[in-house]
Amino acid sequence: MSNLKGNVILFVTLTVSSVLIYFIQYTIFQDASSTFFYFLQDIAFLPFQALIVSLVINRFLNVTEKKRKIKKNNVAISTFFVETGVEIMMILSKFDKNHRKECEMLKLTELLGNKGKTARKIVEGFEYRFHVEPENLGELVAIMEKNKGFLLTLLENPNLHEHEAFTDMLWAVFHIADELKTRGDLNKISDEDASHLAVDLLRAYKAMVIEWIGYINYLNDDYPFLYKIAIRKNPFYTEPE
Repeated sequence: MSNLKGNVILFVTLTVSSVLIYFIQYTIFQDASSTFFYFLQDIAFLPFQALIVSLVINRFLNVTEKKRKIKKNNVAISTFFVETGVEIMMILSKFDKNHRKECEMLKLTELLGNKGKTARKIVEGFEYRFHVEPENLGELVAIMEKNKGFLLTLLENPNLHEHEAFTDMLWAVFHIADELKTRGDLNKISDEDASHLAVDLLRAYKAMVIEWIGYINYLNDDYPFLYKIAIRKNPFYTEPE
């Protein structure tokens, strides 16, 4: 209601101002034909002026809105990795018998080079060897139970719906929580179930690593001080044997 009232006041003010200006012009120059001529000339250019203004304003608003959404998305992504993402990645990596080789390949230069494109190619083409042993699932079950509510909250975040890759990653992680819960006694799962879980863990892990690479590049570009903190918890650092 207040916006409508403000628009009415603005319309009346501008209209009255135009009338007064034309009245002053006529009073000074006493030339009604010229006044009417310039009035029509101004009106003739109004559609073109409106088009230009609309394009410029719409472009500006779209760019501003896009930047706002990206910022909100990055805040949510950062929250995920700080709160639980990196920890989940580290736990999942323990199921990969080939993890040390991946650590050797994903050096800092690969993480940041070409905005992480090289690192993403390594992740996509890497030969993983995920293997699930029932006695090693306890830590994973604990962290999934602890963060299931947090993951649901992120999935319900409307700002992330346009970031399909990150949303798909969250679903893959959430799916692990559901799989672990529906399997019952994990100490008694069959080899078939263990193989199925290994596939699920690998899918979630790869998606998380790819999103983490983007997150690290975002921090490096916009928040160098946070980048330094995040890189200290690099999930691809291993103690030498």
